[in-house]
Amino acid sequence: MDTKQFEGKNIAILGFWLEGKSTLNFLLNNNFAFKKLSVLDMKDQPWLEGFWVGVETGEHYLEHLNQFDVIFKSAGVPYSNELKPFEDRILTQVQFFFDNYKGKVITITASKWKSTMTSIVYTILKNAGFNTKLVGNIWTPVLDEIDFNEEYDYVVCELSSYMLERLNKKNYISVLWNIFPEHMDWHGWFENYVHAKLNNLKWAEYNFVLQKTAEEYELFDQYDNIETYWIWWKTSRANGYFIHDNQELFPTEDKLLIWEHNTQNISLAIAIALKLGVPIDIIHETVKNFRGLPHRLELVWEYNWITFCDDAISTTPESTMEALKSFWKRVWTIFLWGTNRWYDFRKLMEMVQEYEIQNIVFFPPSGNIMAKFLNNFKGKILYTDRMEDAVAFAFVNTEKDKICLLSTASPSYSVWKNFEEKGDLFKASIKKIAEENTLPKKEDNIWQLLE
Repeated sequence: MDTKQFEGKNIAILGFWLEGKSTLNFLLNNNFAFKKLSVLDMKDQPWLEGFWVGVETGEHYLEHLNQFDVIFKSAGVPYSNELKPFEDRILTQVQFFFDNYKGKVITITASKWKSTMTSIVYTILKNAGFNTKLVGNIWTPVLDEIDFNEEYDYVVCELSSYMLERLNKKNYISVLWNIFPEHMDWHGWFENYVHAKLNNLKWAEYNFVLQKTAEEYELFDQYDNIETYWIWWKTSRANGYFIHDNQELFPTEDKLLIWEHNTQNISLAIAIALKLGVPIDIIHETVKNFRGLPHRLELVWEYNWITFCDDAISTTPESTMEALKSFWKRVWTIFLWGTNRWYDFRKLMEMVQEYEIQNIVFFPPSGNIMAKFLNNFKGKILYTDRMEDAVAFAFVNTEKDKICLLSTASPSYSVWKNFEEKGDLFKASIKKIAEENTLPKKEDNIWQLLE
């Protein structure tokens, strides 16, 4: 890595959250030769006061972009109209990584469940003895993890659509799973979002793509290096076994991860691991012991014969619909709400009624939008912004042997800062009510019914 590549240049770090702070530490700790370094962010950064780094904050923080030669844009900052005149100066962490790292990189993206997919692949490679790094999206920022003086066997990198937009890369393996509407408030149009996701396949030596996705977007006409996976394809499952090249590998029941989409995740991981020469016994052992990630269809508590499931990561209608399919008609109570991202909730509300869900908790503001698509709903509805009230409602109104599902179909920024905080509060509220036995009685009539 050339630490003189920014010599004599004025550098701006645009967006000072986790990634922006990571960029600042990277530039300072590696003794880059630059002329000036500044932080640009809407929010005040008082802890930088008195520090020699320049700081521009407030509503006019983008007014002086013309003063900088390089603009290190954090992934979450959209390409707004103010940035368009300076696009040739914009650099991101992942772009810097691909420009400067020459080892083998596996990039993984999907609309949902990509973190579980990424984690399985990484765990198999670690268990096989490879020197492997895990970076990107919900993991540690790439510049915090990578030593550019060391060549790892593999870097496994989870990429969001934010990271993929306008990314130019050359890497070893790229993975693309499902695509459905997400982050519409950021990308503007679904076509822009799809373009960002498909960008992951460009300039990869090998591409692994879900068969359905490859067919839907006619990817076989564009790429000659695609290997597809899932039922009846090269890596798949059939007759109770994971299959590769028509050979039975091990039973599908030999896994801790439940639900159909995780079986797809495992099929992908098997395909990649076999491509990289990992022995089947290591793959099998890893799959048998991999427990998954928090807040992803996580069965967290059973009390009074009621099962509580934390699927806080599901922040689109499509992912919540997949969660409902996993349980079929065992869901009795569902929590729905969040930030409005222009989603179409009609099919989800149809499924809620088709699956005979009896109780709904709506949080603002999306809850009010979703409720409009309920037709002749006869069950109970609670409107609230308090998790403890929502959980108490579920305890009282969920039948035995049924499920209370937290799977909100929208992000939760209107109430909590992220899905992790939402899921953790869900778990804490369940534990508190169960241990303290503070449940209200049904006859207390504290629930608001849909009129």
